[in-house]
Amino acid sequence: TAFEAMLGKQFFRRSQDGATVVEFAFAAVPFFALLCAVFETALMFWTNQVLEESLSQVSRSLITGQSRSIYTASTGAANAAKFRDDVCAQAPMGLIDCSKLSIDVRVFANFASASSGAAATNPVGGGNLNTSSFTFTQPQKNDIVVVRAVLDYQLFLTSWASTSLANIGSGRRGIVASTAFRAEPFV
Repeated sequence: TAFEAMLGKQFFRRSQDGATVVEFAFAAVPFFALLCAVFETALMFWTNQVLEESLSQVSRSLITGQSRSIYTASTGAANAAKFRDDVCAQAPMGLIDCSKLSIDVRVFANFASASSGAAATNPVGGGNLNTSSFTFTQPQKNDIVVVRAVLDYQLFLTSWASTSLANIGSGRRGIVASTAFRAEPFV
């Protein structure tokens, strides 16, 4: 009879339709969250490397004395803005947002004072970005020069990954690139 057929093995056998989709859904959420965190971190490190390399390339003009003919504005702020634009021009694919990049060029008498002087003006201290004391001082021959570039980097993730990467506020990270050198004895 029909009732006996319904009570048979076919009726009570468990359906497996859709089980794979449900299992994938359980695994997909943490997998894609982790994948996004890896991409966020990789992009941040890549931006840091690009900033370091761009700063290094543009700082060569300070080492050789060419900066005296390139950065000729009457104010340090105008020279810093030109230097910032040159750093941004070196960066590929627009990784560096120039409107959020600050430049600091300082001259010191020796490397010991350069170390203590640069450390005293930490731009990322206390969870805030403070570049108000940044300046641009044109180096002379044999000067010790410390050049810093600080980028207010916007993190893209808004969940747990960004909160662990942020160091200057919600969804933001201060990326600092620096170089120190003795200017050549240019004429």
